[in-house]
This record gives sequence, structure tokens and C-alpha cells, in this order.
Amino acid sequence: MVGIEFCFLAGTYHATPWGRHANEADVEWPPSPWRILRALIGVYHRYSLCERYDEDVLRRLIEGLAAEQPVYRLPGAVHTHTKHFMPIAGGKTTLVHDAFLRVLPEDPLGVYWSEAHLDGQALALLGEIATLMPYLGRAESWGEARLVSNPPDRWDAMPMELDAATEMLERGEGEMVDLLAPVSPSEWPLVRSKWPVRKSSLAGVNHLVDALRLGTDVIEKERLNMPLGATRVLYVRRRLDLAVPSGSRPSASLRRDVPKIQANVARFRLVSKVRTRVLYALDVGEVMHEALEFIGAKQDRLTPALTGLEPKTREPLRCGHAHAFILPVDEDLDGYLDHVLVYKREPFDQEDLDVLQALRQLKTPEWWPGRERRWQLYFEGVWHAPAGSFSRGEPSGDVPDAYVRPSRVFTSITPYLHPWHWKRGGAKFGPADQIREELRRRGFPEPVSVEALAQIRLAGLPYDARKFRKLRYGARQELPARSGGLWRIEFAEPVYGPIALGANCHYGMGLFYAGELDSVRFPSERQASAEGG
Repeated sequence: MVGIEFCFLAGTYHATPWGRHANEADVEWPPSPWRILRALIGVYHRYSLCERYDEDVLRRLIEGLAAEQPVYRLPGAVHTHTKHFMPIAGGKTTLVHDAFLRVLPEDPLGVYWSEAHLDGQALALLGEIATLMPYLGRAESWGEARLVSNPPDRWDAMPMELDAATEMLERGEGEMVDLLAPVSPSEWPLVRSKWPVRKSSLAGVNHLVDALRLGTDVIEKERLNMPLGATRVLYVRRRLDLAVPSGSRPSASLRRDVPKIQANVARFRLVSKVRTRVLYALDVGEVMHEALEFIGAKQDRLTPALTGLEPKTREPLRCGHAHAFILPVDEDLDGYLDHVLVYKREPFDQEDLDVLQALRQLKTPEWWPGRERRWQLYFEGVWHAPAGSFSRGEPSGDVPDAYVRPSRVFTSITPYLHPWHWKRGGAKFGPADQIREELRRRGFPEPVSVEALAQIRLAGLPYDARKFRKLRYGARQELPARSGGLWRIEFAEPVYGPIALGANCHYGMGLFYAGELDSVRFPSERQASAEGG
């Protein structure tokens, strides 16, 4: 057996199937045998492996793999897309759909040829090509590859003629897809004989390797509806898993495969035509709260744990922040929102999970000022987060979210709006004191330091508290905080997030990133005035 395993380091896989337009937002999954063999040939030439391995070795390698249709082991994947405007001729723009799959970077895609027989030189060449391969699919799908010889514990995609494929379909676990594959070396002479040598662009195509080298310019010139030497093969693949997280593989205490009864963090991918800046996190949190309330009422499951409201009176719950926090987050720190976390101290019950998984899109209600805005939501998974507890030892960073993972330092990503007035019983009770008090009430240990920041930097741009939206549209609010402030909290030992404090914290305000951010501190003489924000 010969196998190659690919890990997509950015957590995304981009590839448009043959014959489909990019704006159809489809993704070729699994990667077709034709695409994989062309990638091997491309690496052979790009990295000058021809200096050590002659053309005959490459031909033996490609024909050895083309003689058999491979089987696949697929990582869990979520089909998603982004939309953006691209410039075109005449100074105009056009809307483009960029579709891709989100996968775990450490969960490999395996491609296996169980009956392939390669000689020593061809196998050595394949090993070097795999080591040098920078990406598979479009250039955004950058990753690493390695040669393997042991089969995995399961197959997730296989040719239709295999019995296991039929069984997968009968169990309702699979779906049929067309993949482009090269004809076998034994069929190639017949295919080649149908194309006269007088065609100049095909005159040098004598071997299957030559056909795989042909670019789309030649295919279009010859008006072919399929590349020369290619055929369509019907495969059965396992249905896409719609509950896979993005980012790193979860650690033992933060796993997506925990029993649902223990899960207290749900995560959604947030996508919109025009990306939403982190400055408007409160708007997304408020609109999502409205959506959860609407879906709950529609399903007759108006759960107070998600809405924070009494089902009959619609009055706010007085339960000490036991209901859900809706936290729009900027995972990659580029200044734009890309995910939404829903966190609750106690585990979600089944009604909570049913409402969350029914959420597909957000749109501003009719009473919302300005133009209507819409967002797509993709449910990515649930975890258990022991928020507030100590994490023994140094944090590994091997957790699914940058706001839930354990850390000693937490830095404001949205402004903290202190919920109480400055005077309590005649004594000063400033924002730093209020942060410590809120942490104590939430079960967090006493912090080592609470320090005010003048601003934070995301993707090189400065953000200060004054720039953020801080008041909800759907409620009349008179908050003690005038403009809010940004803070840095440090603990003696790593603790788990998420940490969201202050007024409107259930809608995304007062959210802290688990780690250091590029920030600007106040001069010491201005610290006291800064705490008045």
C-alpha cells in the first residue's frame, strides 16, 4: 500500500471542481485523483527534482498511481464561504463567492492506493515530492504532506464499485460525488489514438504524464469539455460533519466529543457580505439575542437560560449571570468579527442545543436604525469550559478557541463598562475595583494586577474604547460608565475563559482575549484619570 496524508495548516481547503464556476460556491471533496497527480507533477518541476530523478522515474510513479482509483480517509469538514467584491475592467466591482472547507489543522486527509506497486526510485521520488508539497488545491490551502505505508482505521470515500461504498449508502451515511481521474495506463493508448498528431498543441502528448501536464489554455484552445486522458469516476463519500470546530485540536478538558449534557460553550462561524468590524460587536450580540428569542418562541422552547428573560413577564432574570453570554469574537485579531461564542456557566440542556442548532442566519429587525444587515451562521461545535478554575501547569494553547483557553493574562478586546457608580458608601469604587469584585463574584481567583490600557492594536491599527458601540438599540440604557475602558488582567496561575464583565457583557461588551495583545499603556500619572472612563 502507498498513501499520502495532507494536513491543512490554515484549517481551510479551497478547490473548485472541474466544470463548476467559482461563484457556485462548490468545493471538490475529496480532492480528485486528477488534481493530486497534477500536483505531484507540479512539485517535481517546481523544485527541480528532475536533476536527481529522470523523466522515466516520474512516468513510472504517475502510471503506477493512475492504475488504481484511491480510497480516502477524510477529516471532519464544514462547508462555508465568504463574499467579497473584486475589481473588474472599467473600474467596476463584482461580487465573488469564495467557498472552502474548514478542517482541523492536525486532522489529516489521507489518500491511499492499496494495490499500487512502485519500485524503489519511484517511491523515493514520491517521498520527496510529499515533503516539498506546499499546498493542495488552490494556493490558500497551504499545508504539509507525508508518505505513509499503514492504512487508517476507516475509509470515508471510495469508488462506487466497492461493496463498502454500497453499504455506506444503504446506511444513509454517504453521498455520491463525481471526481475527475486519469484513465488507466492500459486505456491511454486508445484515448491517445483518437487525437490526430496534426493538432499542434497535442503533438507532443505521447504519454499519460504529458496529458496531465496540459494547462487549461490548451484545453480551451482545443475546445475540450474534459482534459485529455481524464474520466469521471463515481465515488461515495461520508456526509460532511456540520459540528466540527476550527482552530487547534481540543485538549482533554476542552473537547468537542464531550457528552452534550456537559457542554456549556457553543461556537458559530460568522459570515457576511461586508465583514463586520470588532467595533460593532454589541450590534451582532444584540441581533443574535433577538434571533434566539424568535427561534425559541417559534419552537415553543423559549428557554430563559438563552434569552435571560422570564418567559411570561419578559422581565430580565435575577440569577447572577447564570444565563447565556453571546460573545462575538475576532479569532484571528484582524479587527473583524469571525465567530460568535455562546457560553453558559451551567451545561446546556437539550432544549438549549435544539435552539442553537436551529440558528442559521441573523438579520436586523424592522425597528433597527439604518439599512438591513444580514449574517450567516455556521454551527461548528460544542465544548465544556471549566471557566474560572485554575489550569494546572502552563497552558498548552491546544484548545479550540482563543477566548476560552487557559491563560495567566487576559486583555480587553471590547470596552469594559463598569456597572456600578464610583462611590459606594462614601468610598471610592473605581473600575479596577469593580473588575476585581466581578471576578470574585464569578468564581475567579484574585488577580495579581488590573491595569488600564490607552488602546489596543489589531492588525497594526489602534483601537480605543471611544470608537466602539456601547449602548444597545433595543433598550433604554443609562450606564454609570461614560465611555468605557480597556484593561489588562493578570492572574498568578492560568485560568480558563471566557471572561466578559460589566454592563452589556451578555452581548459582547467587556470581553477579554486570553493572552497578550499589542497595546499601549497609560503613563503612570494618567492612570487615575484613565480609570474614570
